[in-house]
Amino acid sequence: MAETAVPTARLASGAPAPRAGSAAVRRGAYYLLLTGAVGAAYLAAAVLFQVVLQAHTPAFPVFFTLAVLVLFNPLRTRLQAIVDRVFFRIRYDGAQVLAAVGAELAATLKRERIVALVCDAVDEAIPNMGTRLHLGAPGAAGGVTGVPSALLPRLAKGEVLSAADAAAREGLAALGAELAVPLELRGELAGVLTAGRKRSGLLYTAGDVEFLRALAHEAAIALENARSYEALVALNARLEERVRERTAQLEGANRELAQAYAELKNAEVQLVQSEKMAALGRLVAGVAHEINNPVAFISSSVAPLRRRLETAAADAPPEVAALLADAREIVAVMARGAERTAAIVKDLRSFSRLDEATRKRVDLQDGLEVSLRLLEPRWRDRIEIHRDYGTLPPVECDPGQVNQVFMNVLANACDAIPGRGNLWLTTRAEGDRVRVTLRDDGVGMAPEVVGRIFDPFFTTKDVGGGTGLGLAISQGVLAAHGGRIEVESAPGRGATFRIILPVAQPAASLDRAASGAR
Repeated sequence: MAETAVPTARLASGAPAPRAGSAAVRRGAYYLLLTGAVGAAYLAAAVLFQVVLQAHTPAFPVFFTLAVLVLFNPLRTRLQAIVDRVFFRIRYDGAQVLAAVGAELAATLKRERIVALVCDAVDEAIPNMGTRLHLGAPGAAGGVTGVPSALLPRLAKGEVLSAADAAAREGLAALGAELAVPLELRGELAGVLTAGRKRSGLLYTAGDVEFLRALAHEAAIALENARSYEALVALNARLEERVRERTAQLEGANRELAQAYAELKNAEVQLVQSEKMAALGRLVAGVAHEINNPVAFISSSVAPLRRRLETAAADAPPEVAALLADAREIVAVMARGAERTAAIVKDLRSFSRLDEATRKRVDLQDGLEVSLRLLEPRWRDRIEIHRDYGTLPPVECDPGQVNQVFMNVLANACDAIPGRGNLWLTTRAEGDRVRVTLRDDGVGMAPEVVGRIFDPFFTTKDVGGGTGLGLAISQGVLAAHGGRIEVESAPGRGATFRIILPVAQPAASLDRAASGAR
């Protein structure tokens, strides 16, 4: 027991409090008295056992001595704890406090919370003038914030510094501390736990030092866990940022791919459009060439034939005159048929505009009428056409392409009216633009259909009833002219298409439109 008192006294020596010094002297005296009492108890027990138990065998003292030695250390520790509680008013159970604080430290990963838990535990177990936990900057190697550099080498070696040490007294005084305990982790100094003078004015005991050292060790482990968690959080944040950046890059690449795909589909549509217009041009040229000559021959022969019939009828008998009258009616029918055939050929040539330059100022209302005449078999006797034409300025455009837009929209309107119905055509000038509105009272379209009608190859018609290119081509043609097409529709309420074109075309737009036509 005297050996235990030596380091305790050495740790406490030099303390200025007289009350603490006298308490240490008294405690040492009591240690001696207790040591003597234990020795006397040993002799008394040996004699008692020999007398009472009649144990006269030579081996009995040996076994008895071994038993006493086994019980001596726990008994000494218990007696020392009693003395400490009596003379130094130590009320805490170090193991219990460490277990409770350790559980809380294991449950937290915040550096600030760890510091608070450690300081509160020391203040509660050993009330003192100021408990502080000094730590190095997160991620910094070497050095502890707020601790004089003169103390660091010894603390780094794992030494517990006391104000009793003359070499450490000045540094501890600067910290306002009586005791400094290092926080070690993997052989490196992670921080310093300091405690001020006890509020009771007594000295720190060896038990206090061991308690603080164990607590410092737990704090070092908890702080390392917190540092690892913070590093993991930072790494996770960096990874998330890189994932967001990569996602943004991929989204940008996807948008570029989608745009490239849309441009490819548009080029495909334009190619189909160009081929279609070229085929139509060749067809119209062939029809015009093959039909115009015989139609012209018939038309030029009708007038002389009428004159000859009239001359013959003047001198013919009544029976022959009646036959000649029938012949004149047949000739009149032939003349009307020839005129109708010539008008159809003219409308076809006007629709395709094969005989005109690409850039031309035209009357859009003429294009509407030509398209209506070409579609007459599809609406005659079942759809009533309502015209509300305003005064339009000549519009600079590619007439063949714009007529095709009218043809596509009018054809769809005719198909959307299953029986009898109405079709309203309205034209208006709006500043430097013109607006052509085509409205029908057909079956209408659902919102999901409206959102896709301009997609290439999308159609609601039966197989063979449509290619799904008409409105896609129309939208491309109008966009190339600097215009646009708008649609409004609802199931059972028909559809309204608005075609908006600028009156004058920029040169670049006209060139683009011309290249699309070719």
